[in-house]
Amino acid sequence: MTTKEPSGLGRFVATSTLGNLAPVVVGLVTAPIFAQSLGVAGRGELAAATAPFLLAIGAVTMGAPEAITYHIARGIGRGRTILLRGLAILLVSGLTATVAVIAAANLLSAGNNELRQLISLAALAIVPALLVGGIRGYAAGLQEWRLIASERLVTAALRLATILALWAFGAITPLSGTIVIAGSSVVGGIVYVKLLGTRHPGNALTGQPRLLRFGLGLWIGSVAGVLLSRVDQLLILPLSDARTLGIYAVAVTVAEIILVFNRSVREVVFAAESVDSQPERLTRASRISTIVTAGCALGVGAVSTVALPWLFGTDFAEAVPITLLLLFAIVVGNPGSIAGAGLNARGKPILRSISMLIAAAINIALLFVLVPLWGAYGAAVATIIGNIVAGYTNILMLHLYFDVPAREFVRFRKSDFAHARDAALRLVPARLRKR
Repeated sequence: MTTKEPSGLGRFVATSTLGNLAPVVVGLVTAPIFAQSLGVAGRGELAAATAPFLLAIGAVTMGAPEAITYHIARGIGRGRTILLRGLAILLVSGLTATVAVIAAANLLSAGNNELRQLISLAALAIVPALLVGGIRGYAAGLQEWRLIASERLVTAALRLATILALWAFGAITPLSGTIVIAGSSVVGGIVYVKLLGTRHPGNALTGQPRLLRFGLGLWIGSVAGVLLSRVDQLLILPLSDARTLGIYAVAVTVAEIILVFNRSVREVVFAAESVDSQPERLTRASRISTIVTAGCALGVGAVSTVALPWLFGTDFAEAVPITLLLLFAIVVGNPGSIAGAGLNARGKPILRSISMLIAAAINIALLFVLVPLWGAYGAAVATIIGNIVAGYTNILMLHLYFDVPAREFVRFRKSDFAHARDAALRLVPARLRKR
C-alpha cells in the first residue's frame, strides 16, 4: 500500500484544522443554546450524562486507531489486514466499555434515576463511535486528510442542524441533548464508504504488524490523556454539585476552541514522522503550533471576558476566570503535546504513556483536594499542573532517548512567527487572501 509523501505538511495541517474547527464552532454556537435552554443545573446534568460516553470513546481505544495509522504510514503488513485487526480490537473493547458504563451508571449519577438512564443511553453509541475512529486512523495513515475533514464536517453539520431544530420547537432537554451528542458522533463515518471500497495499489507490504503491542503501549498514555482532560467533569459532580459542573463545562467548551490547531498539527506530525522521523521538523512544528495557539488564546480570552456572560447568561459569568485559567493550561502544555506525537511516531509510545500516567495521577489527586475547596477554580488549577507535568516530561523523554534538543521546543525564532502567520493564512480562502 502506498502512502502520500508528507511534503505538503502545511497543506495537510490546514485541511485537518478546518475539519477539527467544525465541531468546535458548532460547540461554541450550541453551547449558549444548551445553557439558556437547560439552565445551570440542567447543563450540568447534560455534561454528567455524556461525560462517561466521551470518556469511554477516548479511553478504551486500546490505541488501535493510532496503531493503524502508524503501521499504514510505515508500510508494515497488509493494509486491509491491519484495518480489520484494528476494528476487531475496537469492537471487543467497545462492547466491554458499554457494559461497564451501564453497570456503573447508578454510581456515576449519584443515585439520580433519570440521569442513570441518560448515561446508559449514551453508552449505546460507544461501539459505533470507536469503529469510526478506527477507520479514521486508516485514512490518516494514507494521508487522506480531506476525507477526515469531510467526516468531521458532516458530523458537525448534522449536530448543528438537529440542535437548531430542537431549539426552534422548544424541545431541548437533557434527553434530547444526550441523543444528539452521542448519535452525531457516528454519522460522519458514512464518508469513508468510498475509501473502504477502493483498492490501494501495492498493499503487500513488508514486516509483521504488531498492532496490539504498539496499540497497548500507546493506549496506556491515551487513557491517561483522556483522564487528564475529561476526568475533571466526571468527578466534579460527586465532589461538588451540578452548578459547579455546569460552570466548568461551559469554560471547557470555550477554552477548547484553541485546541483545534494543536490537534491538527499533532495528527499530521504523527503520520508524517511515522514515515520519516525528522527532529528539526518536529521541533519547528511544536514552536509554530505554540505561537498560533497562544495567539488564539489571547483572542478567545479577550472575547470571552465580554461575550461569555452575554451568550450564556449572567448565571455563567463565573465561567470567565475559569476559561482564562484553562486557556493558559492549554498553551503551556502545547510544546509537550507535539513532543508526545514525536515519541509515538518513533515507535516508543510507552515513553509518552509514562509521562501521561504521572501527570494523570497528579491531576486526579489534586482534583480530590482542590475541587471541594475551590470548586471549578480548583479543577482548573489541577489541569494547569497536569498539563505542565505531561508536556515537559514528554520533551525530556525525547531528549534522553532520541537526543532531540529539549530547548528547541521553546527556543522561538523570528522565522517561526512568519511560519505561524503563513499557517494562519492557509485557513483563509485564497480569494479572500488576494483582496
